[in-house]
Amino acid sequence: MKTGYKSIEEYDVDRPEFGTYNLDFDPHQFLSEAHTVYDSPTAKTSGRNNFNRFNNVSPDTKKWLHKHWNQRFGLDYDWNWEYFHSGEPAGLHTDYTSVPNSWRDGTEITHDCYIVLGIIIPLEWTCKKPATVNYNMLATEPRKLMYRQGEMRYLDDNSIYSYRSDWEYDEQVLHYNPRGTEYFKEYADLGFHSAYEWELGSCIVFDTRRWHSSSWFLSDERMPEVSTEYKRSIIGFASIDVDR
Repeated sequence: MKTGYKSIEEYDVDRPEFGTYNLDFDPHQFLSEAHTVYDSPTAKTSGRNNFNRFNNVSPDTKKWLHKHWNQRFGLDYDWNWEYFHSGEPAGLHTDYTSVPNSWRDGTEITHDCYIVLGIIIPLEWTCKKPATVNYNMLATEPRKLMYRQGEMRYLDDNSIYSYRSDWEYDEQVLHYNPRGTEYFKEYADLGFHSAYEWELGSCIVFDTRRWHSSSWFLSDERMPEVSTEYKRSIIGFASIDVDR
């Protein structure tokens, strides 16, 4: 595992303000394309029952979204865009990570690609109104964290990041992941930062360092054996090159 990461504060990075943005385009223009790929055998799956599926957008859609958001922000990010079908709530995690920039010319890797910003654009849902919930914790280095095996863990080495001691609950946090729902113990001792309640025609621009999760959007408190409720969106991640 590489050590000695630069923090974003150490690096000169311009980022737009995080929060909710109104769209200046109709997201439903992408629905027909999205519907053709959701059941693709090449989809990446995640979640306990693999009810969450990721598919790449088409090259034309990727090019359009890349140009649109860079122009809107007045910046020059690299972007990755996917259609996301979510049939089970996403638990606590971060998206702040880095990978060696091995596609550059030359044999020596001198840069890392840091994922510094995310966008979720809602497309449709059959469940109760979803939300993306942000908490009062920020990752300090670009190593993805995810709650699994009963703890918050770094994915690169499975080490535990300990954050619970008193097992107390913020009532605003419990509003989105109530007591009794299957994942609510993940949110002990976390404070509420903000929530984006999904609305068509809007999106959330979020800090990949911030700990976040989905709301518990299922009707039942336990995970179903067959997925019938879901939410669908476009999710994009912006990255920059950081010198080693």
